[in-house]
Amino acid sequence: MSEILVRASGGEWVEPIKHGFGREAELQHILAEYPQLIPGVQAGAAACTEFQSGAGPADVVVVNTNGSLTLVECKLASNPQIRREIIGQLFDYASGFFNMHIDEFEGRWEVRTGKSLELSFGLAQGGLREAVADNLQAGRFSVVLAVDAINLELKRMVEYLNAMSGAGTSVIAVEYVRHYGSGFEVLMPRTYGLELAEAKVSATNRSKDRWTLEQHRSWIEANDPANLGRFESIAHIAAVVDIPFVGSPVGGKSTVPAGGLRIIRGSTGEIGTVYIYHYRSQSSSMEFSFTKAPAVLAQDEEARTAFAAFLDELGLIPELSAAADILRTSNCARRPNVPLANLSDDSIKKVVNALHRLVS
Repeated sequence: MSEILVRASGGEWVEPIKHGFGREAELQHILAEYPQLIPGVQAGAAACTEFQSGAGPADVVVVNTNGSLTLVECKLASNPQIRREIIGQLFDYASGFFNMHIDEFEGRWEVRTGKSLELSFGLAQGGLREAVADNLQAGRFSVVLAVDAINLELKRMVEYLNAMSGAGTSVIAVEYVRHYGSGFEVLMPRTYGLELAEAKVSATNRSKDRWTLEQHRSWIEANDPANLGRFESIAHIAAVVDIPFVGSPVGGKSTVPAGGLRIIRGSTGEIGTVYIYHYRSQSSSMEFSFTKAPAVLAQDEEARTAFAAFLDELGLIPELSAAADILRTSNCARRPNVPLANLSDDSIKKVVNALHRLVS
């Protein structure tokens, strides 16, 4: 028996006729046109079909207004891939998005939709680009298996993948049941795994609260006002050259904010971070943390050359030449720091511009 009954005005209640989709593309186009049918997708989200992930075309990619990303793969029960290959396919696509540079993502989006990511929302979304970039680098995705029938095997897969995948990745299956009657059609989404996914997201959000740029600014203004202008200059120049300032996770009992400039070079990925730390006894300092650089740059000769050029530029800035020597002689194992009070306006411009050339 059907789970729903329908009737014309004044008529008898009857069961609608259940029917599926002739092609997977039908379901794909419905979800792209009405992405709010996908659990977790917000009103006003933008969707793109057949998005080239680098590992093949993802059926539907949705960008929420807050920059979160949803990857959707559509499969019909009649397709033998629904049982196993859909899982490998989706995570293959997700791996293609992981560490993708925001410029590359925007370029591929525009190729498929004919308009920029910002124009896809109809108006400017403050912080959208930065949020999307952060989620791409961190590999934070909501993975949705869109099907016309959920079976027990698919349920077990969803349970297992939520248990085993990273905290930033949630996996759900949605069964889109299609009914029709005289002169109407009804599409009913039924979700499996949403509670598991929401529990993971909730736990992740609790552990991922980060210090904001405004909190940094307020702390320096109250505790280290002599360096406020230098901090403002670093944040402003970095924003102009598109280097994100990312706050560190909030944790423990510390009330002193921490964070810095995340240094990401295209497909090479994250090379390191130039932190702004606030030491009560020493005031605020700039710390160069490139401990992961040797491993990241090992297979990328062009990036190694760019990093060497960055160290050369750093060495030409009098206040930072000692930091450049420490990075070279320790093979980036040490994290030299320089008090902001020692930096002139000119040296701040030079170091941020050198970082810009490194990531360009």
